Amino acid sequence: MAELLSNAAIPAVVFLIVVTAYIKGVPVFDTFVEGAKEGARTAFDILPVMVGILAGVAVLNGSGLIDIMTGLLQKPAQAAGIPGETLPLLLIRPFSGSASLGLFSEQIAKVGPDTFLGRALSTIMGSSETVLYTLAVYFGGAKVKNTRHAIAASLISSYTGMLAAIFICRIIE
Repeated sequence: MAELLSNAAIPAVVFLIVVTAYIKGVPVFDTFVEGAKEGARTAFDILPVMVGILAGVAVLNGSGLIDIMTGLLQKPAQAAGIPGETLPLLLIRPFSGSASLGLFSEQIAKVGPDTFLGRALSTIMGSSETVLYTLAVYFGGAKVKNTRHAIAASLISSYTGMLAAIFICRIIE
């Protein structure tokens, strides 16, 4: 029964919206087409920003900069109680969800999900966001040019969440 309800939920909501709009006299198809046009315009507007971010992430991965930064931060991070194995994820997570998911998957395959490191990495993935990607999409869609303090505040909150994830997992361990 639960599977039937689950499979029918979205079509039922769409049907309810269409019927309600029709009853209220809203031109359903015309409104849908206008919304699709607006969505396509928004996607076209943010495309250059997306290409820039994806190119930047590719350069970071291909250049070895992440490996260099991981090496430089290894000792200070371990002194602060941050496992060195988390550093690549901590560095790439704000930039790319797919790259961070790839790093996460590799680490989980190595250490397993039921280890301290596995739980810490999982919690990091759940407590952080691809800040620069998200800001680029939303600010690009809204045509915001002056981001002021949004990037710094977002990065600070994201890193706070990631570091808190590590320390909370250490307490629970």
